Amino acid sequence: MALNEQELIETYRGLMNAFPADLHIARPLIQLLQTRGEKKEARELSMMMARRMLSLGYSRYALAFISICEQLEHPDIEKIDSIKTMAELTIDALPHGETAQVFALIEELSDAEAQDFLKQGNLLHIPEGRDIVKQGDISHSFYLILEGTMRVHMDTSTGHDIGLNTLEKGNFFGEFACVYQLPRTATVTAATQAKILKFQGSAIAELIDASPEAGDGLMRIIQRRLIASVSYAHPVFSAIEAADRVWLEEDAELVEYAAGDVIDEAGEFFFILAFGQALATREVAGQTLTCELGVNAVYGNANDVLALPAQTKLVASERCLVCKVPLEIFTAFSIAYVGFEGWVESHVAQRNEKLQPV
Repeated sequence: MALNEQELIETYRGLMNAFPADLHIARPLIQLLQTRGEKKEARELSMMMARRMLSLGYSRYALAFISICEQLEHPDIEKIDSIKTMAELTIDALPHGETAQVFALIEELSDAEAQDFLKQGNLLHIPEGRDIVKQGDISHSFYLILEGTMRVHMDTSTGHDIGLNTLEKGNFFGEFACVYQLPRTATVTAATQAKILKFQGSAIAELIDASPEAGDGLMRIIQRRLIASVSYAHPVFSAIEAADRVWLEEDAELVEYAAGDVIDEAGEFFFILAFGQALATREVAGQTLTCELGVNAVYGNANDVLALPAQTKLVASERCLVCKVPLEIFTAFSIAYVGFEGWVESHVAQRNEKLQPV
């Protein structure tokens, strides 16, 4: 159910608290307040944005908001004249000072497109301690935090519950379960009372259709988060330090294969099967040898430790997501972390044994 007018205003106010210099949020909120007859709040917000834009060095935007102040008959004529004079003097200067933080999910959209997207949400008030999504669940919703704090945590292969992240107002979560139709990789629990927007997965598809640029940015965020979850769930990374996890997130890629696709093994990469199943097949002296590879399986023909036996074909048994990691990361982790290469060697030995003739 689409947000009503009051809920939409509440949503924009929450986003303004998280992103106080975002034009995509300020402009529609001013218009909504005008429509509601809340002229005083609309003009005060316009003045605040004019000052904010001037302080950031965005003189043209400052003048635009000052113009709105004048249209709304803001009573502080002296302040209007002061900001207008300063903005006109610096109109051709490059922006300086702090960088404006923006709501990345709608950064590439027009104000109308962004508002249409936000209207698709369902406004929820969440008590402290409630799980919003649970690890392993299958659902097709994602969430935007307007107020409050969320704790992201997961159960590892060793049975421990570990904290992955803390999400504040303006953050969103649950989006890659929508895009890739995956079970939830982590649990998200309200650490405080919270106000959130819940979107159905179709909202992401519509966002991507509306703006390829916004879609590309969103997909980069989704892939990085999924790679991060792999770094915590996979036993080979259990001892990896936080900085090296960031390195992995930044440099690794995610590749998707449909059932029946031949899975790539080429290039200087360390591959991890992040989701799905694949079948390794090898013909030796008229004998067909096979080995099923599941989640967390590793391979890569660029390195003898990782390599599948010669003439092995790897095919997706179902839809697969493969994490493609530069080989230099594998090499660095092998040197830096005791047990890293040992885990890989043990895993590969068990796999390759099934692909050797008796």
